[in-house]
Amino acid sequence: MKKYGLEDCKPVCTPMVTRCGLSQDYDSPTIKKYKYRSMIGILIYPTGTRPDIIHAVGIVGRFQENPKETHLKSIKKIFKYIQCTKYLRLWYPKNTYFALHTYTNAD
Repeated sequence: MKKYGLEDCKPVCTPMVTRCGLSQDYDSPTIKKYKYRSMIGILIYPTGTRPDIIHAVGIVGRFQENPKETHLKSIKKIFKYIQCTKYLRLWYPKNTYFALHTYTNAD
């Protein structure tokens, strides 16, 4: 968050807009690939403990070859969601038996 100047951003309650239709968006200005790929890389790391962002990160990761301003806005929304829910995560204890007892449908 600090690396991209998003530590003081307004938090949001969802990582992506419902029925998000991201596409190539040829009319939007192109952004630097390095910055976009760096942000995707940072978001991939927490997906092991944050399954709530896996789908959103997968969607924005599709546009790494030719990222546009609209794609960058979607990534920033994921960061804002993480800011809002930074204390939510799965915890896998070491050397203990772990069994999943519940199921949640996020749809």
